[in-house]
Amino acid sequence: MTLHEAVEAFLQDLKVEGRSPHTVAAYRRDLAAFTTFASNITLEAVTPALLTDFMAAPCVQVGPCGVPRAKATINRYRVSLKALFAWGAARWLVPRNPTAILKCRRHRSLPPDVLSEQEIHLLLNFSFKGKEAARDRALLAFMLATGCRLSETVALDCRDLDWDTGRITLRNPKGGEPETMTAPAAVLALLRPLSQTVPPENPLFRTGAGRRLCCRQVQRIVAGRCQEAGITKIMTPHVLRHTFATRLYNATGDLRLVQQALRHEFITTTQMYAQVDPKRLEMAVRMANLPAKTP
Repeated sequence: MTLHEAVEAFLQDLKVEGRSPHTVAAYRRDLAAFTTFASNITLEAVTPALLTDFMAAPCVQVGPCGVPRAKATINRYRVSLKALFAWGAARWLVPRNPTAILKCRRHRSLPPDVLSEQEIHLLLNFSFKGKEAARDRALLAFMLATGCRLSETVALDCRDLDWDTGRITLRNPKGGEPETMTAPAAVLALLRPLSQTVPPENPLFRTGAGRRLCCRQVQRIVAGRCQEAGITKIMTPHVLRHTFATRLYNATGDLRLVQQALRHEFITTTQMYAQVDPKRLEMAVRMANLPAKTP
């Protein structure tokens, strides 16, 4: 089996397993760079030396703009290669796994970008302009209060909201059974007008023509409305998710609870929200005085 054929079969198996399209696309990008570098060889012809040369190549180490890539980005290539050859070894397509030479390095992730309490108050109380102002306010409030993924948000239908219990049914973008969550009453009050004049099977967040908002449209709404409110940070729907998670962790100190709220499969994904603010650490050290000397 050629390397290109193996990559395509690997990606197809990921789709069959129900992996997220974003995950499959990320593997495709990384492995496409390797197939281009390795040229037209078979999967079993890949050697540890070839993998080492690839990891040192400019296509891995340097980005398109000529800027050195971050350690986390380079590490992603190692992960993709290991996943490919683990798949191949499990199917007896390679006599040995050459990726044992690749050591995935642990790196300290940067704290996520989040909105401050002042910025949240500004955003939720700003008088937006335009005929879709009410929809956009409800959209921002929903994502801030629930931490829902962008794909989960755009997939919502009016029938997914139970107004009596406040429960919301979410379709899992990574496969699996739908999940449920609870939304605050204040957010439900903003969402209710969006569903009162349309059939239950209609999308909750929709365009003026009644069509479902796509992910790109929501990204533009978040960026545009935050800019309109005077927030200067680079805003994306994921910043709203980070803000929800950070506020929840700061309020509870319970990382497992945050993991469940974000619907993360692994708690290692959630650990980024448990990083200690250097200012809080410095203040805690200053306050931790040694006990006074007894006479």
